[in-house]
Amino acid sequence: MARIEKSLLGLAGEYLVAGEICRRGYHAQITFGRWKNTDILAVNLANGNTILVEVKSKQGREWPNVKGSKGKKRIQILVDFKGKGLLERPDFYIIDEGFRRKYLEKIKNKLKEIIETEEQIIPVWPDGWKGVSLRPEDVKEYKERWDILENKLRIT
Repeated sequence: MARIEKSLLGLAGEYLVAGEICRRGYHAQITFGRWKNTDILAVNLANGNTILVEVKSKQGREWPNVKGSKGKKRIQILVDFKGKGLLERPDFYIIDEGFRRKYLEKIKNKLKEIIETEEQIIPVWPDGWKGVSLRPEDVKEYKERWDILENKLRIT
């Protein structure tokens, strides 16, 4: 498998996620800029409902340094390019705050603290490192769970 250049990996994931959102009948607007706090705005034009989507892409064993999105209007979509050729669709994992809280409950004894901001839930390790590394087996029940995004866009 040809590796995607690191500088293009995130962008490739964002475009693919935007395409998947559009395939489901919603509007997707990719945000650009170095200091943005969301990658895609997903909009249900029928009711004006908007959610913020953060995209994390990987082609190795894990998604490194993942911090968790927080809030009813935020989700993360993990894109897995590992082992995929150019003609193969990557795997998508759609996670929300509910996943994050369950996952952190499992590992909380290993953490120094959990910082909650308005937008994120950030695990802090004893050595000061912030975030978690997630593997596909950690999120397997969220594979192709586009219903999570769709349900958030349907709610008024």
